[in-house]
Amino acid sequence: MRQNKCVLILECLLVLLIFSVCLAGALLLPTDQCPDESGRRLLSDWILQKGTLPTGNEPGTMLMLWEDVNAPVLSAASDSGFNGWGFSYAMRPYLSSMIGAGFEKIASFFTDSPRVLLAASRMCSVLSITFCCFFCLKLGHRLFERQTAAILFAVVVCFLPQVMFLGMYQNNDSLSLCAVCMMLYYLVEGYHLKWPVKSCCGLGISFSIGLLSYYSVYGWLLMGAVFFAVAIIAHSDSLNRKRLFFKKSVLVFGICVLLAGWFFVRNAYFHEGDFLGIASEKISRARMEEQGFVLYPYHCYRDDGMTIVQFLRFKNFEWFRMTAESFFGVFGYMLIYLPGVQYGIYCAVLGCAIILFLAVLPYHKMERRDRLLLITMLLSSAITVFLHFWQSYARDYQPQGRYVITLILPLAYMLAYGTDKTSLIVRKPKNQKAAELNSAAAHTVLWLVLFAWAVLGSMMKMIH
Repeated sequence: MRQNKCVLILECLLVLLIFSVCLAGALLLPTDQCPDESGRRLLSDWILQKGTLPTGNEPGTMLMLWEDVNAPVLSAASDSGFNGWGFSYAMRPYLSSMIGAGFEKIASFFTDSPRVLLAASRMCSVLSITFCCFFCLKLGHRLFERQTAAILFAVVVCFLPQVMFLGMYQNNDSLSLCAVCMMLYYLVEGYHLKWPVKSCCGLGISFSIGLLSYYSVYGWLLMGAVFFAVAIIAHSDSLNRKRLFFKKSVLVFGICVLLAGWFFVRNAYFHEGDFLGIASEKISRARMEEQGFVLYPYHCYRDDGMTIVQFLRFKNFEWFRMTAESFFGVFGYMLIYLPGVQYGIYCAVLGCAIILFLAVLPYHKMERRDRLLLITMLLSSAITVFLHFWQSYARDYQPQGRYVITLILPLAYMLAYGTDKTSLIVRKPKNQKAAELNSAAAHTVLWLVLFAWAVLGSMMKMIH
């Protein structure tokens, strides 16, 4: 779809705004307001100082109270009496820390200011949310007839307070969200253009970034692969189907092996075959405890004998409540909340989005591509929620919305799709443009106002 020049300028300003807000946060936020950043930055600092990638076995990369990254000597224990977690984030994919180290290295050529180096280490997250907006806009133009719907889609995804917060400090969640947005765009583009090399390469790169970002999005990668296979098999003639599927699959898979496979082979080599690094964390904790360190305990309610039903009802459904609240926005170390009424407004808006989406379906039959995309997003979201639930129940109780932040994508899609098809239920042709514009514009402005409210009322409290 050809873009109006004014709309193109507006979209460029939108991308620039997101970059500016995230960069401002990267410059201003203190590290004591950024969950897990100190552990992630341990890896960036190690790479910067040593010039090599850590394996996760080095004392200097362990989540412990070391005096410095070079010596395995404990400093004074924390006020709680615990010495740390006893494992390293280097045991799992840490592409964000690699990229952060690269930006730190570039910045170190010009200055040794700790504040600048900290901001440089956060640039991966800043750029991840910026590119998330870029790919959401491109995806929106592929999916929706109206340019305003594409802008609404990007605004709802990127101006969710929790998403913007993730774009301000070093973490894996922002990179994983960017990878999913990128993957969805190349899936839809490939579907539309009959899978050219460009789309397959883009898809392979997005899969690779996702593989090296965070396990929480592996459900999206799985369902993205299913979308890819179904789209090729269902939309090619029977004579070329096998050949086309083989050629395109080999290309995508080859890129993934080249860009991401090395990490898992390396992990298996250093961790006795544990290419995912999950079992190695338990082994590392056990070794630290044998050495006399007192570690932070995992809150594993399954091991405490709690059934799944009891866990669901635990503390008046606390897991659901805290996950939902921190999906919209809880800042710092899960201490700074939005006003209760604002959570209610967010729930109401997204609830209306689902109702609007369902309301337009009888008037507009979804295309095969849209049905396949929606099913992919819904199943991916279901897998993501299940993995987060199981992690909290069977390993460590962490009801945090950042682990399911990709759920904003199907919700934003349903809202944008509903506003895009509003014209089909407007009876008078002369009112169609007004209905389309007003619906999308009203939702966009409302979402931006909610974000401004979150910044001024809650997020600013992190700056001290």
